[in-house]
Amino acid sequence: MSLRRLGLLFALPTVVGISLSACGTEDDAAPGPGPAGGSGATAGTAGTGGTGATGGTGAEAGMNEPEGGSAGSTPTPSEGGSGGDTAPEGGAGGDGPSPSAGDGNMAGAGGEGGQAAPVGCHLNIQNFNTDPGGAIGTYLTPDTGPVQSSTVQWSSTEGFTLAGAGKLNATFGAAGEQAQLSIYPSPGTWTCTTKAHARIKLVSASDLSQINGVNFGISSGVSADSRYAGQFTSTASFSMDTWYAIELPFATANYQSPLNTLPDFTHVVSLGIQVQTKSTGTPVPVTLYVDDVWVE
Repeated sequence: MSLRRLGLLFALPTVVGISLSACGTEDDAAPGPGPAGGSGATAGTAGTGGTGATGGTGAEAGMNEPEGGSAGSTPTPSEGGSGGDTAPEGGAGGDGPSPSAGDGNMAGAGGEGGQAAPVGCHLNIQNFNTDPGGAIGTYLTPDTGPVQSSTVQWSSTEGFTLAGAGKLNATFGAAGEQAQLSIYPSPGTWTCTTKAHARIKLVSASDLSQINGVNFGISSGVSADSRYAGQFTSTASFSMDTWYAIELPFATANYQSPLNTLPDFTHVVSLGIQVQTKSTGTPVPVTLYVDDVWVE
């Protein structure tokens, strides 16, 4: 090797590896947890950065979002760069010919793989892809009147993500009536306790002008420690036969029994989506569809 080439190699600046990601940082001491992560078998070419998932090479490798993230750079001619972070899969580790790295006089270490983004808490309560049978029911008020003939059933044709939805046939005929589709989850302790989600849509023979809104509620606890909380959503802007997302944030919901108490996540009795009519006028029968109920 000529003195001029050797001088160029050792004159390369020291550059710290850089990686951009939605979360996490690179760690050259241990491989990242991403599916495509892990240590590269060999180092990148001396004088250039290790190859990320699709990142370029160079003293400071290029960025390629979202596939490659930011590929690692070369701290010294004897070390391979780190793989770029990317979601949902980590970038690949640095590469180079085996057993020695690059074209320098010293072998380098293989680059570390990128890190994958963490998965948020997601607990499915009811997706209605199949008939839930006795896992759904009704709650109706008042105790007399047209609303008492309301029924629930499973629809095999309706659905937001896939075919299948819960269906409430609310036989409204007087102001102030309320009809609810109730969901009875399997017993167990919920590990996701931030917010409940659901998709709903409303259909009637005329319009939704006599509907005040829907209340998304949760009942929990046992005996003297029973708890209820709900979140009201106005349907004033709703269009018929259109799916909408509704939410029940547990920390800020309207707690009724007892006040300001979070649900008992070790014993959730039911979730309910209740259609509420206005206090005046004569509402017409309404059909409520419910799908994709989950908590985070």
